[in-house]
Amino acid sequence: MSDRGKVLASTACAVIATCGITLAIARKTARGRMFAIKDDDSVSTKIQNEDVSDDARARPIALVLTSHPDDESYFFAPTIQFLRRSGRSVHLVCLSDGAAGGDGEERKRELLKAKEALEIEALCVVETEDLRDGMDRDWPRETVMAVLDAYEEGAPGAIESVVTFDGRGVSGHINHVATHEGAKMWIERKKDVLAANGGDGSVPRVWVLETTNIARKYSGALDAATSYLTTLVDSRRAFIPCLSLAESFRAVRAHKSQFVWYRKLFFAFSRYTYLNTLRRID
Repeated sequence: MSDRGKVLASTACAVIATCGITLAIARKTARGRMFAIKDDDSVSTKIQNEDVSDDARARPIALVLTSHPDDESYFFAPTIQFLRRSGRSVHLVCLSDGAAGGDGEERKRELLKAKEALEIEALCVVETEDLRDGMDRDWPRETVMAVLDAYEEGAPGAIESVVTFDGRGVSGHINHVATHEGAKMWIERKKDVLAANGGDGSVPRVWVLETTNIARKYSGALDAATSYLTTLVDSRRAFIPCLSLAESFRAVRAHKSQFVWYRKLFFAFSRYTYLNTLRRID
């Protein structure tokens, strides 16, 4: 990330997490609010102070870190549902606006609707040149770390856990892999700092969404038994079933521009629709 980008990411995120930024273009078309980290001023913004409720501030934060709009709906919906129902304040940080797969402004509007469908407390979309999405864009891990640092610094409470992709990124997408590696480097650095300070304090727990082979990936709910058994023999793994398929469907349908025939098939047959298995790496 350029020096300018680091300053912008750090400053913008610290401001938005405490005050909030509403994208005017999104506010007109959907309920809720969207935070944004930008390295330009091409989108009109308006400062708000009531984005995160007092109740949400009192609860531990579970931060879901994704690469593109719709990742949260197609891959992480069971985990988001579980975290919300277990009393966590769920925050979503999406590292790009998905412009490579469509109109960036439209995809942000769709993401805001998905946020409402999944009842996510806070949403932050990162818009910086370093994190432009695409299969040919290998994101700097330091930029991912800078985003996490800035969001943690300005968050309305302590971040208890971070959930993101594993090293294979479910689909092998280069942006998913970079997201994982940046989060892994971030938590390793935090552990080193904690150890250097005598171990006084704590760091967030980091959980990664496990990638499976292609047969299991498209076995839908039939993968539940195998997935459950693998978590029984490892205390650092967790089995999370989907708690509401209707809610998950509303979330994926919110991404209207992406809800084409092959994604409908993915939703129907993917194990990630029906369950998640997470592995703790911190």
